[in-house]
Amino acid sequence: QAALWNHARTEARAMARATAALVARAGANPIDAERDAEANLSARTDIDNVNVTITVAPTGGSVVVRVTGDAPGIVIGTTSAVDVEVAMPVEGWSSL
Repeated sequence: QAALWNHARTEARAMARATAALVARAGANPIDAERDAEANLSARTDIDNVNVTITVAPTGGSVVVRVTGDAPGIVIGTTSAVDVEVAMPVEGWSSL
């Protein structure tokens, strides 16, 4: 059970990190990035009930991506909750 949960958490963390980088560094639209991350996790992993939430700080200084879902259990019908959050600073150019 622990191995399944750990694998699901690793997958969720990797997606959260990639999505945060996409928004913070490439300037992707957060709504589109949420939708794409949810679709990718749902299609490519065993995580069920995937939910991705992206929060951009009001000052625009950071992006936080939270991924939640349910990892499958060894016993059929059981699950373990997965909840991962990754924060990343927004990079960009500024004129002095």
